[in-house]
Amino acid sequence: VIAENAGETVQTYNIKNTDRSTCAMLAGDIARAHGNKGFKGTVNVGFYGSAGQSFGAFVLPGLKVKLTGEANDYVGKGMHGGEIVVVPDADAGFVAADSSIVGNACLYG
Repeated sequence: VIAENAGETVQTYNIKNTDRSTCAMLAGDIARAHGNKGFKGTVNVGFYGSAGQSFGAFVLPGLKVKLTGEANDYVGKGMHGGEIVVVPDADAGFVAADSSIVGNACLYG
């Protein structure tokens, strides 16, 4: 999808809190190939678990990430576009509206 600059792909992965800056390398690959606004495809990536710091770092247009679980600090650091969604696991055992599922300084920088 990145090389062709068209189409859509979907991938899913488990994640743990030692996985930091998740999406930064993928966003960098897209930016190197197409600049910050030239990507015409869509990359959908789903994660399940507890993300470490800087989940969704440097997400740009065409990159859509969804985390089912929770994340540490700096979610969306340096975000340029795209989408980041964080939702609690269905079996979390708490009311989502009453609890924070992301750390400090989200969408900062």
